[in-house]
Amino acid sequence: MQLTTIAARKVLTAVAMAAVALAVTWCGSVAFTTSPVPRAHAADANYQLIQEPEAGYSAIIGLINGAARSVHITMYELTDPAAVDALIDAHRRGVDTEVILDAASHGRDTNAEAFQELSDAGVDVKWAPNGVIYHQKTITVDDTTAAVGTGNLTPQYYSTSRDAWVLDTNSTDVAAITTTFDTDYTSAPSGRAPAATPAPHLIWSPTARPTFLQHIDQAAHSVDVTSEELKDRAVLSALDKAARRGVQCRIVLTDNPAWANAVAEVSAAGCSVHLLPATKTGLYMHEKILLTDNTTLIIGSQNLTTTSLIENRELSVALDTAIAPAVIAAVGSTFDADYAAASAQ
Repeated sequence: MQLTTIAARKVLTAVAMAAVALAVTWCGSVAFTTSPVPRAHAADANYQLIQEPEAGYSAIIGLINGAARSVHITMYELTDPAAVDALIDAHRRGVDTEVILDAASHGRDTNAEAFQELSDAGVDVKWAPNGVIYHQKTITVDDTTAAVGTGNLTPQYYSTSRDAWVLDTNSTDVAAITTTFDTDYTSAPSGRAPAATPAPHLIWSPTARPTFLQHIDQAAHSVDVTSEELKDRAVLSALDKAARRGVQCRIVLTDNPAWANAVAEVSAAGCSVHLLPATKTGLYMHEKILLTDNTTLIIGSQNLTTTSLIENRELSVALDTAIAPAVIAAVGSTFDADYAAASAQ
């Protein structure tokens, strides 16, 4: 273990977390917007929302610290020393601790230090199969709770990244996430993510696109979207059709030339697109949600890109007001605040 490196990273983490605290407490709102403060938490029987950056990551790290029997993590990016330390501590107190880290794209470089630290400490950590992007962000504890996220464990972005985690205690969901983790952990590389274990409230990639399209196609009144990226041809077509049949279509993104053509297309069809400026200190739209008719919600790791929907390993939860009314209301409220704060196109 390189103690000087770890110490330096811990200082950076402390600074980042202090920035979150300052942003949230300054005048009772996030420093970079005058919109109402999104609700940091909302809870239903089996689903709890943790809204970032308002909530901070103490509850997420706390899941690892509180594990009694097992911790299984699949993570696209892991650079948070607090999370690494929590995993090492869990291993040392006898908790079954297993980690899958992305190795495709830039994952091997980003995750190299955390991988080495965990491996040196005896934690069972594996690289995801090379050639498949593992963009999933989940932490499953004691086979009873799974945190399904839109964000990564990267503290340099904690204070500015719009993200969310859903703490899922639905036993069917958790069992499917656990079984899929075991499959991913033990399968030999094949150039494609292994088949995931289905569950009614889970949407796995690489087979996610049909469900996303179905939600858009079935919308009767409204479609609200946030995503880091917007490029998938089939999703764009579905949004176009929804807007043209009179469904209110609202989209919030961070401004980026990479999806300027997509923004122009859906705007021409009747969608209202609001963009946040791309700055180092302002709110960055990293959250991925599809909220339809204010009654059904998809929230998780999938961006609206072809790669994300039909190639990567990804995971979102699919909720409705019958099982998660408080979560959906809170997500809708946050969307409204971000839509109001962003600039119309």
